[in-house]
Amino acid sequence: MALHSWELQKAIFNQLSGSIVGLDSANILVFDDVPENTSYPYVVIGEETATNNGSKDLDGLEYTLTIHVWSSYRGRREIKEIMQSVYQNLHNTAISVTGASLVNVRQEF
Repeated sequence: MALHSWELQKAIFNQLSGSIVGLDSANILVFDDVPENTSYPYVVIGEETATNNGSKDLDGLEYTLTIHVWSSYRGRREIKEIMQSVYQNLHNTAISVTGASLVNVRQEF
């Protein structure tokens, strides 16, 4: 079985980079490791789990990735706006993952 975890993360990073906007319509940076002194807001591709859902003659994995949104805005408005932008850029989109066939991308919670 081939694990495509890194290829999936790269595909999600590429899909989100330059596409996520905040309250002032500025592009929001996306990271998997946030550099020191990074200004808010930003998005982090975080933890992941993988569940084997293959069959006897077909490999298959179901990945769950956590995407964190960080903001210094007072209240939840900016975070919710950024979360909406993440949703619009990922949910039910066709993302190309090198070496794999991606079935779908869906928001879980």
